[in-house]
Amino acid sequence: MAFRFVRFGIKAGLCGAFVHYTIEEGVWGNSEDSAKLYADLYKNVAPYIKEVPVEVPELPKVENITHASQHYWNQGVKITFTFLKDLPTHTIHWSKKGWEIMQKFAESPKAVSDKSD
Repeated sequence: MAFRFVRFGIKAGLCGAFVHYTIEEGVWGNSEDSAKLYADLYKNVAPYIKEVPVEVPELPKVENITHASQHYWNQGVKITFTFLKDLPTHTIHWSKKGWEIMQKFAESPKAVSDKSD
């Protein structure tokens, strides 16, 4: 029983340390902090990638990551608002469909013929 508490404590401590480290490094900050973190990571990792004997694709540049993240964010916003714009239509459609299904269930069941000889 005590082993479980120790194991849980170690896992919780590691998780907490990881979250604290990512907060300190700026992962959960604004986009400028994330871009700075990526630039630092790129600067620190790029020399080691050149030393690897296996062909490794080059890390994308910060500008490409920034542009891609903005593009996908904007696409998500557009899709969300399109859904919200069409929500009344969807609600009416789903209500009619639900009403039809409920009426089908409310009908009396058909009699089953007994074919015992």
